Amino acid sequence: MAKFPIIEYDQLTDTKVKTIYQEIQVELGFGIVPNLFKSMAINPDVLEANWKKFRATVLKGDVPRTLKEMLGIAISQAHSSTYALNVHLHGLSSLGMSEEVLKTLVSDFAACPLPQREKAVISFGLKAATEPHQLTTQDYQHLYKLGLDDSEIFEIVATADLFTSINIYTEALVLEIDTL
Repeated sequence: MAKFPIIEYDQLTDTKVKTIYQEIQVELGFGIVPNLFKSMAINPDVLEANWKKFRATVLKGDVPRTLKEMLGIAISQAHSSTYALNVHLHGLSSLGMSEEVLKTLVSDFAACPLPQREKAVISFGLKAATEPHQLTTQDYQHLYKLGLDDSEIFEIVATADLFTSINIYTEALVLEIDTL
């Protein structure tokens, strides 16, 4: 059971939170407001800040959202975050990712039928999330050789940071998996 209340839309009294819920429901593309954000509704400013960071990091930028969601799967597995893993799997499914690729992403990343560039991005992002002090010049050079630029590499690091913090948050709150 979650350690903080999951506040549904019909329970809201704060107009700022109602507006944020509406934005999340429309922009995220799931047709719902995930429990991640519902659990933050007790503090409208924190909800707003986290939604803005999520939107800017995951929904915008040059790195495709599908690639960011795949990175989220790798990071969530590394951090044993069941909630986040399920949200990323749902996100990829709703974005049209095949069941075969989803299963392989989770069960055997090395065998996953992804292009070398995507696998390199996911590996780099996972290292940024789990062993940032181990990133080397060669790690960055490898991404440059695959055609990524500074802005895209920044997005990968920012995504790794965001998903790592979400993993910590959802596990600390014992957040329940959304009904999708």
